[in-house]
Amino acid sequence: MSWPAPVRLTPRVTLVGSGTLGFGLTDAHDSHVYLLDGGTDAVLLDAGCGLAADRIAANVRAVLGARPVSRILLTHAHADHAGGAAELARLLGATVHALAPAAAIVAAADEDASGLRTARRAGVYPPHLHPPAVPVHPLDAPRLGVGALTVEVHPTPGHAAGHACFSYRDAGARALFSGDLVFARGRVAVLATPDTDLGELAASLRAVRDLAADVLLPGHGAPVLRDAHTHLDAAVGHLDRGALPPGLLP
Repeated sequence: MSWPAPVRLTPRVTLVGSGTLGFGLTDAHDSHVYLLDGGTDAVLLDAGCGLAADRIAANVRAVLGARPVSRILLTHAHADHAGGAAELARLLGATVHALAPAAAIVAAADEDASGLRTARRAGVYPPHLHPPAVPVHPLDAPRLGVGALTVEVHPTPGHAAGHACFSYRDAGARALFSGDLVFARGRVAVLATPDTDLGELAASLRAVRDLAADVLLPGHGAPVLRDAHTHLDAAVGHLDRGALPPGLLP
C-alpha cells in the first residue's frame, strides 16, 4: 500500500505527519506534524511519535526539495508530539526547541514526566516505543524568525507542563498552531496526569481566544481554515458558563 501524500493546508503550511486522530498520513500514534515554509527557512511544528520519522522526513523533502528544515518546534513533551524529535533532527539536520519545562523532559527522555510509561502500560502506545534523548534548546524569546515570517511563542500551560502554542501572520491573517490546548469546535483534551492543571488550562484558552486567530491548526482532528476565532470563542463560552469545554472525543 502506498503512503498518502502530504496535505497542503495554506500557502505556508503543509501537513506532513498525522495519525489515527487525523488524516492517517503516517504512524497511527502520530500527532499532526506541520511544515511551516517561510521561503528562505522552514520549520516543523511537532515531531510525531518517532515510529514513522522516515516517512515524515520523506514528506518534508517532497515539499521542500533540497531546501532544509532548520528547527523542530515542540508544543509539549507528550510522546505523540515529541517522540520523533531525535530521529527527525538526525534525518533533517534540524535542532529541537521547546519551552523550558518540556525541553527538560524531552532532553532527558523522561518517560515518567512525559506520561509515556503510564500510557504505554494502558495500551495507548506499543511496548517498543522508547523515544531517545535529544538535545533541546529552551525557547526563551517571545518570537523567532522563519524566513519571511515571524512566529510568536505563546506559553499555554494546562494540558501539559511547558505547553506552547505558536502563531504567525501572513497576508493579514493569523494562523495558530494550538498543539493539544484546543481543537476544532472548541474542544479540549484533559488527561489524568500530574501536569494537567484545569485552572491554567482555562487561563490559556482565554489567552489564545484573545489572539483572534483566523486559522486553527491543532495537534489532532480537523484544521480550521477560516473564522477560527469562532471555535476559540466556543471554548471560552463554556468556561463563561462555568463548564469545561467538551472533550476531543468522540
